[in-house]
Amino acid sequence: MDSPKEGIDYEGAWDSYAQAWQTIHPELEYIGDEWAGQGAGAAASLAEYETLIERQFIAPYIRSDQVVLEIGVGGGKTSNLLLKYAQRLICADISQKMLDATRARLGSERVEYCKLDGISLEPLAAHSIDVCFCYDTMVHVEPRDIFNYLRQIPRLLKGDRLCVFHHTHVLSDLGWQKFLRELDINLMGKRHGSAFSVMTNEIMEKFLNELNYEVLLKDTTSVPRDCVWICQAPVIEG
Repeated sequence: MDSPKEGIDYEGAWDSYAQAWQTIHPELEYIGDEWAGQGAGAAASLAEYETLIERQFIAPYIRSDQVVLEIGVGGGKTSNLLLKYAQRLICADISQKMLDATRARLGSERVEYCKLDGISLEPLAAHSIDVCFCYDTMVHVEPRDIFNYLRQIPRLLKGDRLCVFHHTHVLSDLGWQKFLRELDINLMGKRHGSAFSVMTNEIMEKFLNELNYEVLLKDTTSVPRDCVWICQAPVIEG
C-alpha cells in the first residue's frame, strides 16, 4: 500500500490560527485563553478551568525536582501552570508560531522549546524527562497519531515515568454534539488540522494496554466531554 501524499496539516492549521488569533480575540491577552472549558462541560470561566487543571492534574503529580515535557503547548496556558510546580519545563509543539507565543509568555528561564515534525520525538533525549503532560492537544489528534506518540514517549522517561493524557470521547453527550457540529467540514477523508478527532475511551485504553502503560487513574467526570488518564509508562532500557 502506497503512503498517501497528503495528510492532516496540523502544523499549517495551528500556525494560521496563531497568526490570526489577535484579530479574532483582541480582548484576550494570551492565545489559549479562549479555551475556557465551557464546551467540555468542565468550567464556566477561564479562571475556573485553570483551577481545575491545576488542582486535578498538576498539583498532585508534579514535584519541584522534576523535568516535565508538555506536548502541544498552544499559547502556554497549561505551560504557565506547570512551571509553578516543575523544576524545568520542555515545551514541544508542531507549530513554531505557538512555540513563539509560549516563549513570549513564559520566557526562557527554566524553559526549553522543541519544534516537532508530527511524527518523531527523536529531538528529545532518552531518559531525560520525569513527567509527560499532554492536555488539550490530543483532542485534535487522530487516533493513529496518538498511538504513534504513545509508543515513543516511554523512551524519554525516567524516575516516576508519569504521564497525563487528555483526549476527547466522541461517545460522550458533549463529544457527540461536537462531532455533529464539525461533520460537514470534515468529509471525504479530509479534515482540518484543528478539528476534533474521532477518539474514544475504549480506543485509548486499548492503546495504553498494548503499549504496557500502567493506568493509575481514568477520569471521565472532571471534563465531561473528554477523558483524562494518569499513567505510568513502561521502562525502556538503553
